[in-house]
Amino acid sequence: MSYNRRNFLKNTGLGLATSMLPSFPVLASGVENSYQTTSNGITFDPKAEPTEAQRKWMDLNFGMFVHFGINTYYDTEWSDGTLDPVKFNPTELDTDQWCRVAKEAGMKYIVLITKHHDGFCLWPSKYTDYSVKVSPYKGDLLGELVKSAHKYDLKIGLYYSLWDRHEKSHDTDDWAYVDFMKKQIKELLTNYGPIVELWFDGFWKKQKSGWTSKKEIIGEHVESGGVVTRAEEFIEAWRMEGAYRWQMDHLYQYIKSLQPDCLVMNNSTTSYPGVPLHPVDIRSGEKYTDPTPDKKVWRWNGGEVYMPMQIETTMSTKGNEQFPSGNWFWHEWDHSAASREQIQKWLETANQMNANLLLNVGPMANGKLRPEDVEVLGSLKTN
Repeated sequence: MSYNRRNFLKNTGLGLATSMLPSFPVLASGVENSYQTTSNGITFDPKAEPTEAQRKWMDLNFGMFVHFGINTYYDTEWSDGTLDPVKFNPTELDTDQWCRVAKEAGMKYIVLITKHHDGFCLWPSKYTDYSVKVSPYKGDLLGELVKSAHKYDLKIGLYYSLWDRHEKSHDTDDWAYVDFMKKQIKELLTNYGPIVELWFDGFWKKQKSGWTSKKEIIGEHVESGGVVTRAEEFIEAWRMEGAYRWQMDHLYQYIKSLQPDCLVMNNSTTSYPGVPLHPVDIRSGEKYTDPTPDKKVWRWNGGEVYMPMQIETTMSTKGNEQFPSGNWFWHEWDHSAASREQIQKWLETANQMNANLLLNVGPMANGKLRPEDVEVLGSLKTN
């Protein structure tokens, strides 16, 4: 466990007493590959070590996730790429407020939805007609956030949806679409400075086989020594078709050629939290907010690699039929917000699992954070 993780909870007043925190095994090379279990039932394989870039990312501990886009203006969580950008107009956009609230809450990085499944881009990409540049706003929202993040000493991470319901080549020509993504990824990784993480979503859209309910595939659910995992054969078969059609191996290398220390993640969804869709550097644990045995070391590329986890959840607790446990984008009718105590619990869970917590906010249509979120996050800061 990073020493900064324990100090973070102690210094912000968010953690348990030091004596109550679990004692994690120290990662060291040359250690026999045997699982170690803490008193909390969290199990680790201590053989492989994090890379230097992973260690620096793990020391960030706590971050703000920002869902903002065309969906914000149409009272929806997902849309099909046909919503008119004429409504996108954050007249009181205040990215300084986002970053100030994040900083005061003890967060060290901020991750923006640069393009959701609808394909609408929050930067003026040269390669699509569906972005901020054709909206009444006409600015570069990502650029504004980057300036604010630097002002408040926050690292920047980016979310980019593989699934694009506006770009026609997505459904007509896999190879043309990969070229399209590479052009946009180059914009993101060359125009906005260092990016600590780039994580993909929507992988499952081109995964035609193997995407069924839990425990229905041989090897999908394997339990050994208190660790619930997946057989390597299952993971390889599951990722193969989607990874080929998305050209994930090629995209990963391309990202590293632009920013070697940018860590890549591919969302495996709430159905398969913690499963690495190789090649990646970080695993996603969406809504993984209770302490759970977690496999940290995975077989990949002829060896064993350490894969830290990021747990993602959202401030909204009300949700709708599609997302009953909480909304990600802003909805005027939703004033629900996680309590300070609930966020403390999530932070303690992340600490116990040696994971980062990425807590989502959905800014309002005017471009400011919800008052509910400002109030609760403000209560986390140290006196």
